[in-house]
Amino acid sequence: MDDRSSAGRVEAERLSDGVPLSARILPVAADAVLLKRDGRHRVSYRLPVPYFAFLWAPLVATRARQVERAADVGGPLPIDTPWWAPPEPIDARASESLAALCLISLLWSYGGGTLSLLSLTLPYAADAYSVGNRALATGLAVVRAGVLLALVLGPLADRFGRRRLVVVGAVAHCVLAGALGLAPSFELYISGHVLLRCIDTALGIAIVVLVVEIVPAGSRAVALSLVGLAAGGGIVLAVIALPIAAAGRAGFASVYLLQVLAIPLILHAARHVTESPRFLLHASEPHRYRGVISGIYRRRLLMVGGASFLAAAFSAPTLEFTTRYLRNAHGFSSFGIVVFLALTGLPSFPMLILGGRLADQVSRKRIGIPLVAASTLAYAGFYLAPGALIWPLALAGAMLGSAGGAALAPYASELFATRIRSEAQTLTLAMAVTGSAVGLALVALLSGPLGLGRSIALLAMLPFAGLTIVAIAFPETARRELEETSAEHTPA
Repeated sequence: MDDRSSAGRVEAERLSDGVPLSARILPVAADAVLLKRDGRHRVSYRLPVPYFAFLWAPLVATRARQVERAADVGGPLPIDTPWWAPPEPIDARASESLAALCLISLLWSYGGGTLSLLSLTLPYAADAYSVGNRALATGLAVVRAGVLLALVLGPLADRFGRRRLVVVGAVAHCVLAGALGLAPSFELYISGHVLLRCIDTALGIAIVVLVVEIVPAGSRAVALSLVGLAAGGGIVLAVIALPIAAAGRAGFASVYLLQVLAIPLILHAARHVTESPRFLLHASEPHRYRGVISGIYRRRLLMVGGASFLAAAFSAPTLEFTTRYLRNAHGFSSFGIVVFLALTGLPSFPMLILGGRLADQVSRKRIGIPLVAASTLAYAGFYLAPGALIWPLALAGAMLGSAGGAALAPYASELFATRIRSEAQTLTLAMAVTGSAVGLALVALLSGPLGLGRSIALLAMLPFAGLTIVAIAFPETARRELEETSAEHTPA
């Protein structure tokens, strides 16, 4: 009998009188106890997963039945980590906070985030405000300037707490996003999105930083993947709303007004979110941008920010112009766009979890670099290929990009100290958004002589340069504590 079987058998004998079960035996659950009643064993537990317990309930219940059957026959209890459980157990309090943050991410990403209403409703904004490709590309580039305003808000998470910024930022987002569809001119519409992007930048950073600081090292990428998956749910809601936006000026305004309905749910979810213990430990330390741009963190900022700049210069126009390219170059209707985005995008959601899990178990770089490279080639092909080929290329780009992005995503938080983690994320995102603005500006410049598809595909060389930086300069951080990966105790 191997060591694992022996450990499981000892556990079965020890727990038959009602001693709590470990998280290795019953993952995700809390207060799990194995009881013996009427000669049979029963497992009692609760799921500390508000709002999303229905997703975990059948999986945990199946595992509980396995434990009961093993105990009934006196065999070893299962202690392997099932595919649906985090690689390293997350405690009940952190699980509750993570689930609440996932709900908040789902709700605010409907009107904000990477693939937001601004991007998805681009063709209908063009109709509503009677503008063309050049004006749209310029407007999208201007919106990126909102991240510069976020330089003011970003440090607030380090100074006043991650949780407070998450709650205030999410509510402010909903109010502003709800009003944007009523903007009487394209200039006001874009100006409102500049402010919204500022709020969304600070909000997204606060959520990411809070998540990485409350979960264990061995499940950091998976936890961020769950937040990303929830944000993808918000994008799905926005895609579903596209036929409403296509119904005319009133429909266009309505899809934005729907964002206001999220406010009560956000306030309810906030009750489950706890503040980061790491923030509380370092709250009295100085929180300044000077700490990021000096000492050992200056080089790290240039590494992470430079790679992000190059990646965003391609990914931003790739995502922003998807709906307009489908409609103008391939003649898709609003319903056809919804079907295309659903069939090519939805399969990428579970790839987030797979990429994050592999990154936690194997390696950030060994998983992330080849997958992002393959995704870049697929998306470039999407903008060059004729007819039916756009379907498999878009599917491959989305799936591989989701997995690869999830594997590399933790770097922006892992390489910086707690006292400046939000400032570092803000500066990194500022560099990424600058890259996206450059990419959009290049598309605006090149789309005339080359066409939209070729001008976007031409930018595919930039992410490969970014991946080279990751391969050469980035350390491996999987399963290492933040204090170690960030050189927390090294003088800056």
